[in-house]
Amino acid sequence: MRRVLVLLVIVLAGCGQAERPYAPQGSASSAPPKSETRPEPTASGPETITIGGRLRVDIDWPADRDPLLKVITGYYLASRKVLVSGSDRYLQDVEFELMAARDAYDWVHRYTQQEKTVKGAARLYNLRVAAVVGGKGAQINACVDESKARLISTRTGKAVVPQPDWVRTPYLQAALAHRGDDGVWRIRGLRYDMKGCTG
Repeated sequence: MRRVLVLLVIVLAGCGQAERPYAPQGSASSAPPKSETRPEPTASGPETITIGGRLRVDIDWPADRDPLLKVITGYYLASRKVLVSGSDRYLQDVEFELMAARDAYDWVHRYTQQEKTVKGAARLYNLRVAAVVGGKGAQINACVDESKARLISTRTGKAVVPQPDWVRTPYLQAALAHRGDDGVWRIRGLRYDMKGCTG
């Protein structure tokens, strides 16, 4: 699987120009509230972010803090803010290319439209830039452990049965990114591997 992901980066690195970020219709006027601020970490080690008082995310930053790591942590935090709040406005802060944006919005809508949210604790660890190709393409990996989080029904307040696989066991999340002519790295694709990480 790792070899497939790296090959995808190589293929995607040379494809086309950066597309405009996708935003859902009618969303441009609503800005995310400033109630959830995230301090800029300056050193390696753990950082804890609480989302809506419901989900705690612990990020184990590596000693080598490559700025590209923010591509994957930014997406993860935004997508979980959507699940906690029920509003997709948080994804507006993530730089996407068109198809990746649609996939990201579809993923969160699958849960929010079924009146599902998430609570508990999650951990991002083993953050790394797996590949950079020609300065234009990159693969950024993170291990995600959500075994202490639960998908919850907003109607009943109870855990959904059965819980999805991504809550039960640690998994590898990879962001395939492309740097546009404007110098901005945008997510071109997201990949998951349920066997890519251990706790």
